[in-house]
Amino acid sequence: MKFTILFVLFFINSLIYAQNIQYARALVDTLCSSYFDGRGYYNNGENRAAEFIKSEYKKIGLQSVNNNYFQHFKFATSSIKGDLLLQLENTILQPGIDYLIAPSSPSYSKKSKVIHLKKSELIDIEIFKETIPLLRNKFVVIDQSLVKNESNKVKNLVREIIYFLKFSPDIELNGVIELIEGKLTFSASQLKAMRPHIIILKNKVSHLLKKIILKTENQFDTNYQSQNIIGYIEGEIKDKYIYITGHYDHLGRMGNSVYFPGANDNASGIAMLLNLAKEFSSEKKPKYTLVFICFGSEEIGLVGSKYYTENPLLPLKNIQFLINLDILGTGDDGIQVVNGKVHKKDFDYLVNTNNSKNLLKQVKIRGKACNSDHCFFSEKGVPSFFIYTLGGIAHYHNIYDKSETLPLTEYEDLFILLKYFIVNKE
Repeated sequence: MKFTILFVLFFINSLIYAQNIQYARALVDTLCSSYFDGRGYYNNGENRAAEFIKSEYKKIGLQSVNNNYFQHFKFATSSIKGDLLLQLENTILQPGIDYLIAPSSPSYSKKSKVIHLKKSELIDIEIFKETIPLLRNKFVVIDQSLVKNESNKVKNLVREIIYFLKFSPDIELNGVIELIEGKLTFSASQLKAMRPHIIILKNKVSHLLKKIILKTENQFDTNYQSQNIIGYIEGEIKDKYIYITGHYDHLGRMGNSVYFPGANDNASGIAMLLNLAKEFSSEKKPKYTLVFICFGSEEIGLVGSKYYTENPLLPLKNIQFLINLDILGTGDDGIQVVNGKVHKKDFDYLVNTNNSKNLLKQVKIRGKACNSDHCFFSEKGVPSFFIYTLGGIAHYHNIYDKSETLPLTEYEDLFILLKYFIVNKE
């Protein structure tokens, strides 16, 4: 009889966690679909994703703090729209695969000559200044491999040179071409540059480039409206809170033909957040009120979470703990806990629980880092962890961060660990 009971309990738990992973997979698949345009700012992909998450809040039964679930805010965005063309001599490159156009790039549709900067012109600012008159009406090529073995000081100087060439109003230059080795990494921008910036994989430029044709179109919105999505489950202690947070936005599109799905970053974190909300909504009332926030506009500078900390809908001083979830799609090598060194007692609880339940390979400690939406809460004195998974595939800010290749390796074990932490938080 004892064996039978244990077997039934094991079967029930297995079924519950199987349902969790199925729900997570469905959420990641949905959020990464082309319908949401990479959950970015061009073509309102981010806003459509927000409406979808709001509908999930309602299905789960989360209550709204402000009768709407949305906390709106505005900021400037710069995006690449329309059809793209980049031709090097007689070769047309593939956007997203061979090259990226920085989102701050203005519209451009011309043929241009090209000039290449030498290493000496990149590592010595005085020599660089002497080259500026030679750049007139050309694209300048900066090859990052020339300085890959140089000091961080030199590498920072090259980054400053690129920024100057993009934004300075006082030079006559058509644009900047940056050659890189390794992986293409896209970004988001609130700024509109004076001239285009193209990032190309160096192995796609097989000879000394002399001319290019570039066609790109910019959309600059000075008053883009985004939102945070906020819901809660009332606890036995109503006015003390545990926050579970993550950002739902990603990088959107680069023109009509390229979008960035953002499966690991951060459809995976939103799936975990919604899974936890669903779990706690079906159980007895938690000790503390659980507040679930999906932040908008993280990718463009932690805008949504910063806005919330400056305009909180609930008192920040009443937050017992905040758990920020971002990049949870793997876990082969365990998890990293940012602020673990700051809140050592809570970190030790995670480690001890993980070891006793035999869940993740490791729970790795890290100090402070302002690298996700926990940042501004932590700076205001809110005890916070930022948790992300380690190991496995490493696609980041590129077109390959797709749902169909995201393994969710340790999703169930991390779910169990987070649930234990939330239930037992003092």
